[in-house]
Amino acid sequence: MKSMTGFGRASADFSDFSATIDISSVNKKGIEVFVSLPREWMALEPTVNAALKKRFLRGKFNVCFSVVFARQKGCIFANEGAVKEALGELKRLCAENGAQFLPNQETLLKINDLAKDSSADSVDWQEAWEKLEPLLDSACAELGRMRETEGGRLEADLQSRLDRIENLVEEAEAEAKNSPKNYRQSLMEKLESLGLEIDLDDERVLKEVCIFADRCDVAEEITRLKSHIGQFRQIMAGAEDAVGRKLDFLCQEMGREINTTASKANNLNLTKITLELKNEMERVREQVQNIE
Repeated sequence: MKSMTGFGRASADFSDFSATIDISSVNKKGIEVFVSLPREWMALEPTVNAALKKRFLRGKFNVCFSVVFARQKGCIFANEGAVKEALGELKRLCAENGAQFLPNQETLLKINDLAKDSSADSVDWQEAWEKLEPLLDSACAELGRMRETEGGRLEADLQSRLDRIENLVEEAEAEAKNSPKNYRQSLMEKLESLGLEIDLDDERVLKEVCIFADRCDVAEEITRLKSHIGQFRQIMAGAEDAVGRKLDFLCQEMGREINTTASKANNLNLTKITLELKNEMERVREQVQNIE
């Protein structure tokens, strides 16, 4: 079982550029990928998007490529040719407009900043992808390991919460079984307080108790709850990678059974138990939203 939350990073230096790929993911019902690339390599976006969707099934992913292009050997500028060309054009414009051409250090640095992006022109994006794909694989692998680790922690937490829910279901079942008996006793005590002497075997008393017992019977709900808990554990223990949707469906079904049990609650103790069940079930549902 895997979480949808994680982070992965991979870096490498090549002859013409160095690159760092950061991938982060959070929970999402489906899969959504956002890619940040150098402007000249934007054509790579569909390729990166498809690569992520092959490796993961659910989550919202942010993929950021940080690239530094190599400078020309022996040159302190990002692109010496571009800087020289810009200076020549600036000199020509000054001459045509009768302005003095007096470039200084600040002028060179500003032109250099403008020329940095042009260094990417010498690196074709298709050639770059051959180097970046293994790097992306490494970042995805690190992200996957983090998601698996987080998934293991989520599973341990869910198991402990299921234990608590099972105990509460057993308490609810025991409390519900005693409800008709307690109701009959309460009914007789009320009749006696009113001065009405009616035998326990009186047909009217038995009919009233039977109607009450039928109205507050939660045996079916308890049985289905136990079944859902068993299925929940089986799915978590299974070999499937993406189980989040199945677990979310079971959460909805368990919540429905708990709500029905609460509506049939006929005494304070059973009401308290169903409220605890609702609270614990809500915590389970919140955790399941983070599972792939």
